[in-house]
Amino acid sequence: MDLSSVHSFVPQAIRSRPPPSPPDLMGWSQAERSAETIRGTLVRCGPGLRLAAWPETPRVRAYALAPWLAGNRIAVRLTAAWVWGAARNARLPLQLSTRYGRRARSSGTPDYDLQQLVIREDDVQEFGPYAVTTPPRTIIDLIRNPSELDLHSRVACRLLFALVPGGHVSIREALLAGPRPYRAQALRKLEICAAG
Repeated sequence: MDLSSVHSFVPQAIRSRPPPSPPDLMGWSQAERSAETIRGTLVRCGPGLRLAAWPETPRVRAYALAPWLAGNRIAVRLTAAWVWGAARNARLPLQLSTRYGRRARSSGTPDYDLQQLVIREDDVQEFGPYAVTTPPRTIIDLIRNPSELDLHSRVACRLLFALVPGGHVSIREALLAGPRPYRAQALRKLEICAAG
């Protein structure tokens, strides 16, 4: 029996069911989180925590960022790359943006840098109540950043190419069709990332 015939035995209701969401630790008190961390039930996941029984996936990593993503914030740039598994760690300060291009009440704290980027809804992946930019948008944000492309950003872009249909070629097409500011610089950075 091949795998395609096994797939036909799985009921449609199970195949179409969304993946389960990790427990949201936002409702746990600090004392509960500390006790469960000592016990080993909770483990570090970037700057946050996750249940030890849950593997690190993009969904689990987004939930680990719950304290920072609450309040209509979106993980962007290297923080988004970390959520997608394309960065080794979520370096502080986390890179976040306001949702819907809304003006930020503050610019952030030592833990996070809050920016005001205009992000279309189709450039956002939601994991329950928490949001992160999609892999193509994350790459574009990394290479459109006016600062120089560092090693972490280059590695993240190369790893994110695998999650984008068409890889760096489709990113190049999106850049050519997009807004002009920083386009030439972004195309140069894209070639650097694609060259390895």
